[in-house]
Amino acid sequence: MTARPGRWALVRPEWQAVRHAVLERDKWACQHCGNRRRLEVHHVKRVADFPELAFQPDNCLTLCAGCHTIETNRELGRIPDPKRQQWRKAVAELATKPVEQEENTHA
Repeated sequence: MTARPGRWALVRPEWQAVRHAVLERDKWACQHCGNRRRLEVHHVKRVADFPELAFQPDNCLTLCAGCHTIETNRELGRIPDPKRQQWRKAVAELATKPVEQEENTHA
């Protein structure tokens, strides 16, 4: 497996300072859904295409892992599988349903 095209920027020492500045600027929340867990910093213009913008906070956005995946797939032209989306929705609904208690029929 080959390395991601923009990976070189993420291993540079200056990336951590930029990443932290972007998280602070965005108040440690996903800018798409508001989630505050599993935050990642997304490059609006891809590092592979615009290496000169790799360390520019104005080119970065805080996203949660889920929104980051969706955004990256959209950028790469990947279309979500409708069956998988349907399955995810069903699982999410089950996860939020209250658990029904079984009635004890034994006396």
